[in-house]
Amino acid sequence: MNTADVVIVGGGFAGAATAFHLARRGAGKIVLLEREAIPGKHASGRNAALGFTSIDEPEVAALAREGLAFIRGEASELAGHVIFRPSGSLLVASAHETAARLRAQAEAQRDQGLAWWSADEIVAAVPVLRDARLLGGVWSAGDGVVDIHALLQVYLHGARAAGAVVRYRAAVTAVDCHGERVVAVHSTNESWSCGALVNAAGAWAGQVARLVGTRSFELEPRRRHLFLGRPRAAVDRNWPFVWHADVDTYFRPEADALLLSPCDATPHPPVEPVTDEEAKLLLAEKLAAAFPQLADVNIVSGWACLRTFAPDEQFVIGPDPEVAGLFWVAGLGGHGMTTSYAVGRLAAAAVLGENAGELAHFSPCRFLERRDGSVTSAAFRQ
Repeated sequence: MNTADVVIVGGGFAGAATAFHLARRGAGKIVLLEREAIPGKHASGRNAALGFTSIDEPEVAALAREGLAFIRGEASELAGHVIFRPSGSLLVASAHETAARLRAQAEAQRDQGLAWWSADEIVAAVPVLRDARLLGGVWSAGDGVVDIHALLQVYLHGARAAGAVVRYRAAVTAVDCHGERVVAVHSTNESWSCGALVNAAGAWAGQVARLVGTRSFELEPRRRHLFLGRPRAAVDRNWPFVWHADVDTYFRPEADALLLSPCDATPHPPVEPVTDEEAKLLLAEKLAAAFPQLADVNIVSGWACLRTFAPDEQFVIGPDPEVAGLFWVAGLGGHGMTTSYAVGRLAAAAVLGENAGELAHFSPCRFLERRDGSVTSAAFRQ
Protein backbone atom coordinates (compact mmCIF):
# COMPACT_ATOMS: atom_id res chain seq x y z
CA MET A 1 0.00 0.00 0.00
CA ASN A 2 1.20 3.51 -0.85
CA THR A 3 1.44 6.20 1.79
CA ALA A 4 0.10 9.74 1.67
CA ASP A 5 -0.58 12.46 4.18
CA VAL A 6 -3.70 13.76 2.40
CA VAL A 7 -5.79 12.08 -0.29
CA ILE A 8 -8.13 14.37 -2.22
CA VAL A 9 -11.02 12.83 -4.15
CA GLY A 10 -12.05 14.91 -7.16
CA GLY A 11 -10.03 16.80 -9.75
CA GLY A 12 -12.47 19.63 -10.40
CA PHE A 13 -12.08 23.15 -9.04
CA ALA A 14 -12.72 22.20 -5.41
CA GLY A 15 -10.20 19.38 -5.28
CA ALA A 16 -7.58 20.99 -7.52
CA ALA A 17 -7.61 24.27 -5.59
CA THR A 18 -7.32 22.39 -2.29
CA ALA A 19 -4.34 20.42 -3.63
CA PHE A 20 -2.82 23.68 -4.89
CA HIS A 21 -2.92 25.29 -1.45
CA LEU A 22 -1.90 22.21 0.53
CA ALA A 23 1.06 21.46 -1.72
CA ARG A 24 2.22 25.07 -1.72
CA ARG A 25 2.11 25.06 2.06
CA GLY A 26 4.24 21.92 2.29
CA ALA A 27 1.51 19.82 3.90
CA GLY A 28 3.32 16.52 3.22
CA LYS A 29 2.52 14.09 0.43
CA ILE A 30 -0.67 15.15 -1.34
CA VAL A 31 -2.44 12.73 -3.68
CA LEU A 32 -5.38 13.78 -5.86
CA LEU A 33 -7.58 11.05 -7.33
CA GLU A 34 -9.78 11.88 -10.33
CA ARG A 35 -12.21 9.27 -11.63
CA GLU A 36 -12.18 10.55 -15.22
CA ALA A 37 -9.41 10.40 -17.82
CA ILE A 38 -9.18 14.20 -17.91
CA PRO A 39 -9.86 16.93 -15.35
CA GLY A 40 -12.92 19.13 -15.56
CA LYS A 41 -15.07 16.69 -17.51
CA HIS A 42 -18.16 17.55 -15.50
CA ALA A 43 -19.32 20.79 -13.82
CA SER A 44 -15.84 22.35 -13.67
CA GLY A 45 -15.52 22.15 -17.44
CA ARG A 46 -19.15 22.68 -18.47
CA ASN A 47 -20.14 25.84 -16.66
CA ALA A 48 -20.76 29.26 -18.20
CA ALA A 49 -17.37 30.65 -17.06
CA LEU A 50 -18.99 33.62 -15.31
CA GLY A 51 -16.68 35.38 -12.89
CA PHE A 52 -19.54 36.71 -10.78
CA THR A 53 -19.40 38.63 -7.49
CA SER A 54 -22.87 40.18 -7.18
CA ILE A 55 -23.98 37.59 -4.62
CA ASP A 56 -26.54 38.01 -1.82
CA GLU A 57 -24.70 36.01 0.86
CA PRO A 58 -21.85 38.22 2.16
CA GLU A 59 -19.71 35.23 3.15
CA VAL A 60 -19.84 33.77 -0.34
CA ALA A 61 -19.46 37.18 -1.98
CA ALA A 62 -16.21 37.69 -0.06
CA LEU A 63 -14.87 34.36 -1.30
CA ALA A 64 -15.88 35.28 -4.87
CA ARG A 65 -14.04 38.60 -4.69
CA GLU A 66 -10.91 36.88 -3.38
CA GLY A 67 -11.14 34.24 -6.08
CA LEU A 68 -11.65 36.70 -8.89
CA ALA A 69 -8.71 38.82 -7.70
CA PHE A 70 -6.52 35.71 -7.97
CA ILE A 71 -7.89 34.90 -11.43
CA ARG A 72 -7.24 38.42 -12.71
CA GLY A 73 -3.73 38.53 -11.27
CA GLU A 74 -1.60 35.62 -10.13
CA ALA A 75 -3.51 32.93 -12.04
CA SER A 76 -2.90 34.72 -15.35
CA GLU A 77 0.78 35.04 -14.48
CA LEU A 78 1.02 31.33 -13.67
CA ALA A 79 -0.84 30.39 -16.86
CA GLY A 80 1.47 32.54 -18.94
CA HIS A 81 -1.42 34.37 -20.57
CA VAL A 82 -4.48 36.36 -19.59
CA ILE A 83 -7.28 34.00 -18.52
CA PHE A 84 -9.86 36.66 -17.65
CA ARG A 85 -11.85 38.84 -20.05
CA PRO A 86 -13.41 41.81 -18.24
CA SER A 87 -16.96 42.43 -19.33
CA GLY A 88 -18.85 43.52 -16.24
CA SER A 89 -22.16 42.00 -15.24
CA LEU A 90 -25.74 43.17 -14.83
CA LEU A 91 -28.16 41.62 -12.36
CA VAL A 92 -31.48 43.10 -13.43
CA ALA A 93 -34.93 43.25 -11.85
CA SER A 94 -38.53 43.80 -12.95
CA ALA A 95 -40.30 43.41 -9.58
CA HIS A 96 -40.29 46.31 -7.13
CA GLU A 97 -39.34 44.14 -4.15
CA THR A 98 -36.39 42.61 -6.04
CA ALA A 99 -35.27 46.00 -7.31
CA ALA A 100 -35.31 47.42 -3.78
CA ARG A 101 -33.26 44.50 -2.48
CA LEU A 102 -30.71 44.74 -5.28
CA ARG A 103 -30.43 48.50 -4.93
CA ALA A 104 -29.71 48.11 -1.22
CA GLN A 105 -27.10 45.47 -2.04
CA ALA A 106 -25.43 47.79 -4.55
CA GLU A 107 -25.33 50.66 -2.07
CA ALA A 108 -23.97 48.45 0.71
CA GLN A 109 -21.20 47.11 -1.54
CA ARG A 110 -20.36 50.31 -3.39
CA ASP A 111 -16.78 50.07 -2.14
CA GLN A 112 -16.61 46.61 -3.79
CA GLY A 113 -17.37 48.04 -7.23
CA LEU A 114 -21.15 47.59 -7.32
CA ALA A 115 -23.46 50.32 -8.61
CA TRP A 116 -27.18 50.71 -9.23
CA TRP A 117 -28.10 51.37 -12.87
CA SER A 118 -31.42 52.67 -14.09
CA ALA A 119 -33.33 50.91 -16.88
CA ASP A 120 -32.18 53.60 -19.31
CA GLU A 121 -28.53 53.03 -18.43
CA ILE A 122 -28.98 49.28 -18.88
CA VAL A 123 -30.57 49.64 -22.32
CA ALA A 124 -27.83 52.06 -23.39
CA ALA A 125 -25.23 49.39 -22.56
CA VAL A 126 -27.22 46.43 -23.95
CA PRO A 127 -29.69 47.66 -26.60
CA VAL A 128 -31.22 44.20 -27.03
CA LEU A 129 -32.91 44.79 -23.66
CA ARG A 130 -34.97 47.74 -24.87
CA ASP A 131 -38.29 45.82 -24.72
CA ALA A 132 -37.59 44.27 -21.32
CA ARG A 133 -39.70 45.64 -18.48
CA LEU A 134 -36.84 46.53 -16.16
CA LEU A 135 -36.75 48.74 -13.10
CA GLY A 136 -32.96 48.73 -12.95
CA GLY A 137 -30.11 46.48 -11.96
CA VAL A 138 -26.79 46.01 -10.20
CA TRP A 139 -23.74 46.78 -12.31
CA SER A 140 -20.54 44.99 -11.25
CA ALA A 141 -17.65 46.40 -13.24
CA GLY A 142 -15.09 43.85 -12.05
CA ASP A 143 -16.89 40.76 -13.28
CA GLY A 144 -16.08 38.94 -16.50
CA VAL A 145 -15.52 35.68 -18.32
CA VAL A 146 -12.87 33.18 -17.23
CA ASP A 147 -10.88 30.65 -19.23
CA ILE A 148 -12.05 27.82 -16.98
CA HIS A 149 -9.81 25.15 -18.48
CA ALA A 150 -6.71 27.31 -18.06
CA LEU A 151 -7.68 28.09 -14.46
CA LEU A 152 -8.11 24.42 -13.62
CA GLN A 153 -4.69 23.69 -15.11
CA VAL A 154 -3.15 26.49 -13.03
CA TYR A 155 -4.26 24.66 -9.89
CA LEU A 156 -3.20 21.22 -11.10
CA HIS A 157 0.17 22.34 -12.47
CA GLY A 158 0.83 24.37 -9.34
CA ALA A 159 0.01 21.41 -7.11
CA ARG A 160 2.25 19.05 -9.09
CA ALA A 161 5.09 21.59 -9.17
CA ALA A 162 4.93 21.68 -5.37
CA GLY A 163 5.11 17.88 -5.14
CA ALA A 164 1.51 16.69 -5.29
CA VAL A 165 0.64 13.49 -7.14
CA VAL A 166 -2.33 13.55 -9.53
CA ARG A 167 -3.92 10.32 -10.72
CA TYR A 168 -6.55 10.02 -13.47
CA ARG A 169 -8.89 7.07 -14.10
CA ALA A 170 -8.71 6.58 -10.35
CA ALA A 171 -12.25 6.14 -9.09
CA VAL A 172 -12.45 5.53 -5.35
CA THR A 173 -13.78 2.05 -4.64
CA ALA A 174 -13.45 1.77 -0.86
CA VAL A 175 -12.42 3.70 2.23
CA ASP A 176 -11.04 2.02 5.34
CA CYS A 177 -11.83 3.44 8.75
CA HIS A 178 -10.53 2.37 12.15
CA GLY A 179 -12.25 3.60 15.27
CA GLU A 180 -14.25 6.18 13.31
CA ARG A 181 -11.09 7.54 11.68
CA VAL A 182 -10.12 7.37 8.00
CA VAL A 183 -6.96 5.30 7.58
CA ALA A 184 -6.86 4.30 3.90
CA VAL A 185 -8.38 4.97 0.49
CA HIS A 186 -8.62 2.42 -2.32
CA SER A 187 -8.94 3.48 -5.96
CA THR A 188 -9.25 1.56 -9.20
CA ASN A 189 -5.55 0.75 -9.43
CA GLU A 190 -3.92 1.79 -6.14
CA SER A 191 -4.40 1.99 -2.41
CA TRP A 192 -3.20 4.78 -0.14
CA SER A 193 -2.88 4.89 3.63
CA CYS A 194 -3.52 8.45 4.77
CA GLY A 195 -4.20 10.71 7.70
CA ALA A 196 -6.76 12.84 5.90
CA LEU A 197 -9.31 12.33 3.14
CA VAL A 198 -10.75 15.39 1.37
CA ASN A 199 -14.12 14.76 -0.24
CA ALA A 200 -14.21 17.15 -3.20
CA ALA A 201 -16.03 14.79 -5.55
CA GLY A 202 -18.73 17.21 -6.69
CA ALA A 203 -21.92 15.40 -7.66
CA TRP A 204 -20.29 12.16 -6.49
CA ALA A 205 -19.43 13.48 -3.00
CA GLY A 206 -22.43 11.69 -1.52
CA GLN A 207 -21.17 8.38 -2.89
CA VAL A 208 -17.75 8.97 -1.35
CA ALA A 209 -19.40 9.78 1.99
CA ARG A 210 -21.29 6.49 1.88
CA LEU A 211 -18.01 4.61 1.29
CA VAL A 212 -16.69 6.25 4.44
CA GLY A 213 -19.88 5.41 6.31
CA THR A 214 -20.99 8.89 7.31
CA ARG A 215 -24.56 10.05 6.73
CA SER A 216 -24.45 13.29 8.72
CA PHE A 217 -26.16 15.10 5.83
CA GLU A 218 -27.13 14.56 2.21
CA LEU A 219 -26.01 16.39 -0.91
CA GLU A 220 -28.28 16.86 -3.93
CA PRO A 221 -26.94 17.10 -7.49
CA ARG A 222 -29.15 19.24 -9.75
CA ARG A 223 -29.05 19.39 -13.51
CA ARG A 224 -28.60 22.71 -15.30
CA HIS A 225 -28.67 23.36 -19.05
CA LEU A 226 -26.65 25.75 -21.18
CA PHE A 227 -27.46 26.59 -24.79
CA LEU A 228 -25.63 28.35 -27.57
CA GLY A 229 -28.01 30.42 -29.69
CA ARG A 230 -28.05 33.10 -32.37
CA PRO A 231 -30.64 35.87 -32.06
CA ARG A 232 -31.86 37.98 -34.94
CA ALA A 233 -30.24 41.06 -33.44
CA ALA A 234 -26.50 41.46 -33.86
CA VAL A 235 -24.44 40.41 -30.85
CA ASP A 236 -21.88 42.83 -29.45
CA ARG A 237 -19.01 40.84 -27.98
CA ASN A 238 -18.42 43.63 -25.47
CA TRP A 239 -21.81 43.26 -23.80
CA PRO A 240 -21.70 42.27 -20.14
CA PHE A 241 -23.38 39.09 -19.06
CA VAL A 242 -26.96 39.76 -17.98
CA TRP A 243 -28.88 37.84 -15.32
CA HIS A 244 -32.58 38.47 -14.68
CA ALA A 245 -33.11 38.09 -10.94
CA ASP A 246 -36.90 37.69 -11.13
CA VAL A 247 -37.25 35.34 -14.09
CA ASP A 248 -33.96 33.55 -13.32
CA THR A 249 -32.33 33.28 -16.71
CA TYR A 250 -29.13 34.73 -18.13
CA PHE A 251 -27.09 35.25 -21.27
CA ARG A 252 -23.63 36.39 -22.26
CA PRO A 253 -21.88 36.92 -25.60
CA GLU A 254 -19.96 33.95 -26.99
CA ALA A 255 -18.23 35.07 -30.21
CA ASP A 256 -21.08 36.06 -32.56
CA ALA A 257 -23.69 34.10 -30.58
CA LEU A 258 -25.09 34.02 -27.06
CA LEU A 259 -24.60 31.52 -24.28
CA LEU A 260 -27.93 31.21 -22.47
CA SER A 261 -29.36 29.27 -19.56
CA PRO A 262 -32.91 28.70 -18.24
CA CYS A 263 -31.33 28.28 -14.78
CA ASP A 264 -33.10 24.97 -14.28
CA ALA A 265 -32.23 23.00 -11.15
CA THR A 266 -33.74 19.54 -11.49
CA PRO A 267 -32.65 16.91 -8.93
CA HIS A 268 -30.55 14.34 -10.77
CA PRO A 269 -28.62 11.20 -9.80
CA PRO A 270 -24.79 11.44 -9.87
CA VAL A 271 -24.39 10.25 -13.44
CA GLU A 272 -23.45 12.19 -16.55
CA PRO A 273 -26.56 14.17 -17.53
CA VAL A 274 -28.04 14.24 -21.00
CA THR A 275 -29.76 17.24 -22.56
CA ASP A 276 -33.50 17.38 -21.97
CA GLU A 277 -35.54 18.94 -24.78
CA GLU A 278 -37.94 20.32 -22.16
CA ALA A 279 -35.17 22.68 -21.08
CA LYS A 280 -35.33 24.39 -24.48
CA LEU A 281 -39.01 25.08 -23.93
CA LEU A 282 -38.28 26.43 -20.47
CA LEU A 283 -35.60 28.70 -21.91
CA ALA A 284 -38.00 30.00 -24.57
CA GLU A 285 -40.62 30.79 -21.92
CA LYS A 286 -38.15 32.60 -19.72
CA LEU A 287 -36.59 34.59 -22.56
CA ALA A 288 -40.04 35.75 -23.68
CA ALA A 289 -40.76 36.93 -20.15
CA ALA A 290 -37.37 38.43 -19.36
CA PHE A 291 -35.79 39.53 -22.67
CA PRO A 292 -38.42 39.71 -25.44
CA GLN A 293 -35.88 40.63 -28.11
CA LEU A 294 -34.25 37.22 -27.57
CA ALA A 295 -37.45 35.15 -27.63
CA ASP A 296 -36.80 33.93 -31.17
CA VAL A 297 -33.18 32.94 -30.62
CA ASN A 298 -32.06 30.05 -32.80
CA ILE A 299 -30.60 27.32 -30.59
CA VAL A 300 -27.47 25.85 -32.18
CA SER A 301 -26.31 23.45 -29.46
CA GLY A 302 -26.78 22.62 -25.81
CA TRP A 303 -25.39 20.63 -22.93
CA ALA A 304 -26.05 19.93 -19.27
CA CYS A 305 -24.00 19.72 -16.10
CA LEU A 306 -24.59 18.87 -12.46
CA ARG A 307 -24.34 21.44 -9.67
CA THR A 308 -24.41 20.10 -6.13
CA PHE A 309 -26.12 21.55 -3.06
CA ALA A 310 -26.26 20.93 0.67
CA PRO A 311 -29.67 20.89 2.38
CA ASP A 312 -29.38 24.60 3.27
CA GLU A 313 -27.74 25.44 -0.10
CA GLN A 314 -24.61 26.77 1.63
CA PHE A 315 -21.03 25.61 1.00
CA VAL A 316 -19.74 22.69 3.08
CA ILE A 317 -16.07 23.14 3.98
CA GLY A 318 -14.31 21.57 6.93
CA PRO A 319 -13.99 18.41 9.05
CA ASP A 320 -16.79 15.88 9.20
CA PRO A 321 -18.56 15.92 12.60
CA GLU A 322 -18.63 12.11 12.84
CA VAL A 323 -15.53 10.67 11.14
CA ALA A 324 -12.07 11.91 12.07
CA GLY A 325 -9.77 12.59 9.13
CA LEU A 326 -12.63 13.23 6.70
CA PHE A 327 -12.88 16.75 5.31
CA TRP A 328 -15.55 18.21 3.05
CA VAL A 329 -15.19 20.62 0.14
CA ALA A 330 -18.60 20.23 -1.43
CA GLY A 331 -22.00 21.75 -2.11
CA LEU A 332 -20.54 24.74 -3.98
CA GLY A 333 -23.62 25.07 -6.18
CA GLY A 334 -23.05 27.55 -8.98
CA HIS A 335 -20.15 29.47 -7.40
CA GLY A 336 -17.41 26.84 -7.41
CA MET A 337 -15.25 28.33 -10.16
CA THR A 338 -15.22 31.96 -9.02
CA THR A 339 -14.67 31.08 -5.35
CA SER A 340 -12.27 28.19 -6.00
CA TYR A 341 -9.07 29.91 -4.89
CA ALA A 342 -10.60 31.04 -1.58
CA VAL A 343 -12.39 27.71 -1.07
CA GLY A 344 -9.12 25.85 -1.55
CA ARG A 345 -7.42 28.13 0.97
CA LEU A 346 -10.14 27.46 3.56
CA ALA A 347 -10.08 23.71 2.89
CA ALA A 348 -6.31 23.62 3.34
CA ALA A 349 -6.64 25.54 6.61
CA ALA A 350 -9.19 23.00 7.84
CA VAL A 351 -6.96 20.03 6.95
CA LEU A 352 -4.02 21.69 8.71
CA GLY A 353 -6.09 22.19 11.84
CA GLU A 354 -6.15 25.95 11.67
CA ASN A 355 -9.04 27.82 13.23
CA ALA A 356 -9.90 30.17 10.35
CA GLY A 357 -12.86 32.25 11.42
CA GLU A 358 -14.46 31.99 7.99
CA LEU A 359 -14.74 28.21 8.36
CA ALA A 360 -17.45 28.42 11.02
CA HIS A 361 -20.07 29.58 8.52
CA PHE A 362 -19.40 26.67 6.16
CA SER A 363 -18.68 23.94 8.71
CA PRO A 364 -20.41 20.54 8.32
CA CYS A 365 -20.98 20.67 12.08
CA ARG A 366 -24.03 22.84 11.44
CA PHE A 367 -25.87 19.67 10.42
CA LEU A 368 -25.42 17.97 13.78
CA GLU A 369 -28.52 17.26 15.83
CA ARG A 370 -29.01 19.52 18.80
CA ARG A 371 -29.13 18.00 22.24
CA ASP A 372 -32.92 18.38 22.35
CA GLY A 373 -33.29 16.23 19.22
CA SER A 374 -34.15 19.01 16.76
CA VAL A 375 -31.98 19.70 13.76
CA THR A 376 -30.16 22.85 12.78
CA SER A 377 -31.41 24.91 9.84
CA ALA A 378 -32.72 22.77 7.01
CA ALA A 379 -30.30 19.97 7.81
CA PHE A 380 -31.29 16.38 8.38
CA ARG A 381 -29.75 13.02 9.07
CA GLN A 382 -30.73 9.64 7.73
